[in-house]
Amino acid sequence: MLAAAIAFWGWQTTQWLVAVPVAALLCASFYGSLRWPLTTAQLTRVADFCMVLGLLIGVLFYFSYGNPIAVILFFKWLPLMFLPLALAYAYSDTGHTRMNLSVLFWSLRRRPADTPATFDPWWPYFALWIIAASAANERGEWFYVGLAALVSWPLVRNRPWSYRVGSWGVAFSIAIGLGYALHSGLHYTQAWLEAAVPEWISGDGSRTDPYRATTDIGHIGKLKESDSIVLRVMTPGDAKPPALLHRASYNTYFAAAWLARGSTFHSVRSTAPEAWPLAASNAIPARVTIHDYSARPNPLLSLPAGTHTIEALKAITLQRNALGAVQIVREPGYFSYVAAYAGEQAFEGPPTAQDTRVSPKEHDAYAAVATELGLTPQRGDDAVAAVKNFFALGYRYATFQKDAPQIGSEMVDFLHRSKSGHCEYFATATVLLLRAGGIPARYATGFAVIENSERENAWLVRTRHAHAWARAYVNGAWIDIDTTPSSWSMVEAEGSGSLSKAWAKVTDVGSWLRFRAAQAWARSDERKLWMGALIVMLPFALWLAWRLVRSKRGAKIIEQNQLVTTMRPVGNDSPFYRIEQRLAQQGWGRRAHETAHDWLNRLNTEAKIDTTTLAEIIALHYRYRFDPAGLDAAQRTQLNDAARVWLTDNALTPS
Repeated sequence: MLAAAIAFWGWQTTQWLVAVPVAALLCASFYGSLRWPLTTAQLTRVADFCMVLGLLIGVLFYFSYGNPIAVILFFKWLPLMFLPLALAYAYSDTGHTRMNLSVLFWSLRRRPADTPATFDPWWPYFALWIIAASAANERGEWFYVGLAALVSWPLVRNRPWSYRVGSWGVAFSIAIGLGYALHSGLHYTQAWLEAAVPEWISGDGSRTDPYRATTDIGHIGKLKESDSIVLRVMTPGDAKPPALLHRASYNTYFAAAWLARGSTFHSVRSTAPEAWPLAASNAIPARVTIHDYSARPNPLLSLPAGTHTIEALKAITLQRNALGAVQIVREPGYFSYVAAYAGEQAFEGPPTAQDTRVSPKEHDAYAAVATELGLTPQRGDDAVAAVKNFFALGYRYATFQKDAPQIGSEMVDFLHRSKSGHCEYFATATVLLLRAGGIPARYATGFAVIENSERENAWLVRTRHAHAWARAYVNGAWIDIDTTPSSWSMVEAEGSGSLSKAWAKVTDVGSWLRFRAAQAWARSDERKLWMGALIVMLPFALWLAWRLVRSKRGAKIIEQNQLVTTMRPVGNDSPFYRIEQRLAQQGWGRRAHETAHDWLNRLNTEAKIDTTTLAEIIALHYRYRFDPAGLDAAQRTQLNDAARVWLTDNALTPS
């Protein structure tokens, strides 16, 4: 069963080069006879080494990958962290008996009990491999089949024989069915949570859906803010970074949400190792290095307008859509890339009918303002300047909405009455106003780059720097138009209390350490990683070598019959256990902590059962079970015959 669990883990992780030798080493201990004398104190040292090893690996995963990836990876590799203890115990002279619980728990070592608590360590280790495989699984249908088979094996093997096979099989089948229903239900619940509260699930605020942008337009109350760092932007020398980093654009406004219609992704072929061209450009490009982190696979990139080539990007594939969103296929975690960009014109697909459409609820109000401002496609730059001036006078930035709209829809109320809102209001109103004037426009989302860190020599982009703006098609090109008042970043920063700011400084240090650890990890090739693993395992290897050399007896060969005796205690096949089961079925089973003598007295006085024969059977049973001399052939025959006669005389009466 242990080998099957390890193979299941190897199947789910595809780490067969690890699973096969580990399974072979552990299973060889059950069939071989090579043993070393290891005391409980020595096993305790190995367990402490495994605990420290697990702590170091957990810290390494956290700083290299962040949550929740670190948690998943930790559970995925947890059985291997305890492999030194498993091997030491398997090849010790007590490796197939019960382990002292104090080996794993420090509290039991400080206050040892009079009778040491023991347990069979192979069952928890068997379960640990299944948990590790579950952390690594790809959620395929065959995963549950394999999981059910592994869990069924020990349950079937230890099925209580007092239950009928048919009824037990039906109950077990129902349990498997209910387990699959729960398995599927949890999967759909997780998917729903990820869609409903993506910021809480992802934890980094960096999740962007290229097909739908759910806004907080119409939200009453204060918006939540977070100081967690999402991106690090580095420029050569003292060059300033781009003001905006674009992630996705949308062309359809409906029910306070922006949708991306006709935004099918198409693959981009790399022209050189780690180089991905997006558009042709003859201009001398500026370059900016962006360090990103994604808790999910296949993230969207944050790019400045005019990005025509992405360099130094390790990804399986890269794809883009006509609305300017660029997505890569890669594992979650930290990654970096260089954006080569020229000018401020975005390379997006040509405008479509969706880019000039305004819903009936907002059309009249915005068309009136567009006519007042004289917005027409022919005015070009003058129209853009007029829109910027319009929102610069009388409109203010606010993250708090105190009341519901009183004039028409939320966007009509913002245009004519409240004139107060966050960037989503300004971006949406700008897009609708431009469209009302016949100018194609889109709703864009991404981040603003506004905070410089001298300590890190980088520009930090936080979750609260997430921003929305408009993109308009002017003079034959897409340009960014940000009408949100420039004071918005200060308002966002002031929204955090003093305690939040103090805590942000602490988390910034942790984020920086994680970032540096991830950089070091990314620069390490496979040879260095194996070398690091050998260095970590070196203390255990040295200790084991020292223990073997110092041992007075060295390795000892255990006779096959002794090994069988250790694994299968003498007396387990005593017929007395069938008598115990028969009496239990009749309602006169032996109670917990009831001695055999007290049990016989109760059967005699309460059940009116003649216990003379039972007393003789119990006496022979205890000699067979515990006397080192055991029973001879004649006495074994006597025990079997007496038990058979008693069972025949006390057969169950059909109800």
